[in-house]
Amino acid sequence: MNKIFKKENYKQWILFLVTFLIALISYSYLPEQIPVHFDIAGNVDRYAGKIYIFLAPFVILIMNVFAELFKNVDPKREAYNKFNKQYYMIFLLVSLLMMIIQLYTIAFSLNIKIMNISILMPFAVGLLFAIIGNYMPKFKQNFYAGIRTSWTLSDEEVWFKTHRLGGKIWFVGGIAMMVSAILPSYLKMKVFLGIVIIITLIPIIYSYIAYKNKFK
Repeated sequence: MNKIFKKENYKQWILFLVTFLIALISYSYLPEQIPVHFDIAGNVDRYAGKIYIFLAPFVILIMNVFAELFKNVDPKREAYNKFNKQYYMIFLLVSLLMMIIQLYTIAFSLNIKIMNISILMPFAVGLLFAIIGNYMPKFKQNFYAGIRTSWTLSDEEVWFKTHRLGGKIWFVGGIAMMVSAILPSYLKMKVFLGIVIIITLIPIIYSYIAYKNKFK
């Protein structure tokens, strides 16, 4: 128990309890079918039983457990002590995103008019990427968090250089994702996916180049 509940992850456990209580309280007020997926324009294209309102706390619970599991089985487990704050921040941000999705689902199901999800999600995900990118240079070499290629895991200097560049690219890419939220529907998904591909591939390619330059 002491390995699962600790001061570093108490915020995630609070979010788990909050989302669980929200689901529990709202359950009886929800219609039998609630939206579980939206198209590019923000229209519902798939419904499911209202039990799915418990998906957010379930996902957060699984993440909290796996966050500790990853640390304990990682051969480089000592490295986590050097970036504990940044490591748990990743899970906290994803947990907040799950709560936003849960609240949006409840509001939509109860006909409460709020921002279109086609604007909300690109903005929220972009903000998540930007924040992670801002902290990425502080990630230490490990097997579960960060840009993990055979080249970054083989050399600490390559790891550091890759995450320094990757952090900048993720930050700029996150801002670009946020801006993409206001684009027309027919452009939004193309631009968003294009950004994701770019900020994923560039750090991977750079890690190979940095490794080859060091070990010619």
